[in-house]
Amino acid sequence: MKIVKLLARAFASGTGAAVISAVVASREALNNGASGVAPINAVSHCLWPAEAFLDEQPSVRLTGTGAFIYWGAGIFWGVLFETLLGRRSSPARIVRTAAATAVMAYAVDYHVVPERFTPGFEAHMPPRSFLPIYAALGAGLALIALTRRKF
Repeated sequence: MKIVKLLARAFASGTGAAVISAVVASREALNNGASGVAPINAVSHCLWPAEAFLDEQPSVRLTGTGAFIYWGAGIFWGVLFETLLGRRSSPARIVRTAAATAVMAYAVDYHVVPERFTPGFEAHMPPRSFLPIYAALGAGLALIALTRRKF
């Protein structure tokens, strides 16, 4: 039963993180001259490397697949976050753990996994755009955890 509760919390916090960071990634892409779906399409480059970086139009194949992969990654980071956080945490601990998780996500995404498994954002924005995206990931994790706290 404990694992089910952990996974439920991770599903919620990871979904929040994925949605908020995807919105920020879309904004960053638009600010850098790409379409709003370009960074989500780029996530699917692990399956379609040739098309994913070039196609900036919404499609079920690239945008749908990219969004699903991105959501799954958000839940993955949600599991790590919730595991590190534990069940009862102060707001300060929630924010610290979310920030640490976001830093780990960036490090893994761009310095540990092979290039084929990176998010691929670099195809549509400069590296300076990664900070707001990963900050949004951490904010999404923290926001969901903070909203479920019992006051």
